[in-house]
Amino acid sequence: MERYGTKNSKLYNVLAVLVGALLLGFLWRVRGEHGWGSSWGLLNAGFVFALYLCVVAGARKKMNFIWVSLTAASFMLTTPSWGTLLNQITGVMNSIDGNYENMTNTWTVISPWSGVIMMLMMGFGLSAIFGIMLGRGFSDKQWKWWHFAVVIGSFLAVKYIAMATVAHPIVELIQPESAESFERGLQTAGIEYNSVYKIYLQHFNDLSWAKKIGGGRNYFSEIQAVASTLSAIAAIIATLVVVKDKVAAKFGTISCAAFAFAITVSDIIFYFAEGGYHREQGLTFPKWIGGGWSCWEFCTGFLAGGLLTLAVLLLKKKDDVDENAFAFLPEKPRTALGFIISFLFVAGANVVRPVLERFKECSLGVLITAIVVVLAVYIAFICVYLKKNGKNFSMSKFAPLMVVIMTLYDLAVYMFISPAKYINITGDFSVLKVLMFASAIAVTAFCVVSSKKVSDAK
Repeated sequence: MERYGTKNSKLYNVLAVLVGALLLGFLWRVRGEHGWGSSWGLLNAGFVFALYLCVVAGARKKMNFIWVSLTAASFMLTTPSWGTLLNQITGVMNSIDGNYENMTNTWTVISPWSGVIMMLMMGFGLSAIFGIMLGRGFSDKQWKWWHFAVVIGSFLAVKYIAMATVAHPIVELIQPESAESFERGLQTAGIEYNSVYKIYLQHFNDLSWAKKIGGGRNYFSEIQAVASTLSAIAAIIATLVVVKDKVAAKFGTISCAAFAFAITVSDIIFYFAEGGYHREQGLTFPKWIGGGWSCWEFCTGFLAGGLLTLAVLLLKKKDDVDENAFAFLPEKPRTALGFIISFLFVAGANVVRPVLERFKECSLGVLITAIVVVLAVYIAFICVYLKKNGKNFSMSKFAPLMVVIMTLYDLAVYMFISPAKYINITGDFSVLKVLMFASAIAVTAFCVVSSKKVSDAK
């Protein structure tokens, strides 16, 4: 376990794993209810956490700021749908979403193990490309541009082929009640159909349509979960067989397994929050700890973050090589494109998106003012930093600084900066609120110490 050419102490490694767990738990929570959004929330979590792994493992040429940004962006490719899957651990299935006018929740009895299997499959496909991209950054394999096309293409191709074919009989095998519930919903809505499969193909992957039909959201989500697992396996095989990057394939597998484990084990919280077996045991989740959904999110990130940080520390150190996949592009256009992707799209979006999401119900004037203010501060910071350090830009210094800035910014927006109804510092006391502050403080302290360790090593 080496970092920046120096051997880490056992205490450092233990703290690195704990802080990594706290950081991703924190990030997973802020992307939740009234948070950063689904795929955009994954972009934020992937961006900050990938930067943190650079702090922990040390600066790598293949994990410069542009490649960290691209790695974070890859997380958006695997955004799942899980709203109806969470309470299936109780042995019942939510047949109607309940978020639409004139709809009420109805419950269908199922095997709780079918719900567990669905959670595992959804979690396994959640971070496939992101995990492979992280592994690529810590390997010594130089990728070609077409390697990325093969890996991403195999994931998307298998996903959509599976959604159109084998995912349906697999869902039928695991949880036949899902299709039956969807059928009842179609009948109630007065929609003519020959089969659930054919009606799915007519509205292929259209979750917005499915949400309006009883049982539709759940069936579409489960088809997606099964297809995501198959596509994750395809992407890992493509990485191993075509790209021949064992480290990336291994880390992609670890990442998939980590999220499958984390998101499913954390689902035990919903067993208590939803009343226990068949929702009839009278079990509750203590309010002083925090809401069931909120705690499930934090716990998911905590477990996955700890496991991924540990996996990075246990990786055998490989030669530090350049990534020349896009070296065929002229230098100036390549530099400009890299700046646009990293500083403007990924980092910029992670600054603007939370404000946009939390102020979107305000007047246009308030929304524009909020965006202009945060953009002005961000642009000023980037200009000053690049002017001072542009010629000697160092990820070993920049990564911990950005982790601290983004973590504290996320904390401020999540807790304090938003319309009154979204400010999370208000309301009853909860352990989760304390954990959010504690996580941000722990991350900040660890990154400051790590930065000093880098300076001392040099």
